[in-house]
Amino acid sequence: MEIETVESADSSSSPAIVGPLGPVGRVTAASYSGASTAAVAFPDPARRPYPDPRPAGSAVSASSALHAVLEDSEEGTLMDTLGMEVVNRDADRTEVRMPVEGARQVVGILHGGATAALIETAASVAARAAAPDGAIPVGAELTVSHLRSVTRGWVTAAATPLHRGRRTVVYQVAVTDEDERTIAVGTLRSLFT
Repeated sequence: MEIETVESADSSSSPAIVGPLGPVGRVTAASYSGASTAAVAFPDPARRPYPDPRPAGSAVSASSALHAVLEDSEEGTLMDTLGMEVVNRDADRTEVRMPVEGARQVVGILHGGATAALIETAASVAARAAAPDGAIPVGAELTVSHLRSVTRGWVTAAATPLHRGRRTVVYQVAVTDEDERTIAVGTLRSLFT
């Protein structure tokens, strides 16, 4: 990849970079060859990208309706892409499994990013089950330790709570292979919004 250096004595002649609250600067440093120098725009922070969890006239609780929608909307997500399947969905123990096939890195072992995605998914599914009425959990901190490689079969993540509070939840997750060997462990801290 070539890098084309763009130098300008007059910074006002370079394209502006636009953030959610207006212009934040101008392009004055190196740009990648072939990259667009058009202004970058961010989504309007006032527009919510997801539906209001409390629809007007709703006969069911917003929490139960939203949780049902979230559980039914796993199609087309990273879970779907990696072939993840929820085996058990419970606030005290959630299990999600994933095939190694399709989630390998170039040397043929399970990709660490796919393992991290599995850990976050299992903890997030459990956090949704533990969420207080009307709240949605959002992941805030993920830690992962890879312990062993795996090249075939399925891996299963089991999430159990370390802390369940009114505003936060922390789940510990162990990932095992088909021979019950632990291949990774991790934790996810989620905030209820």
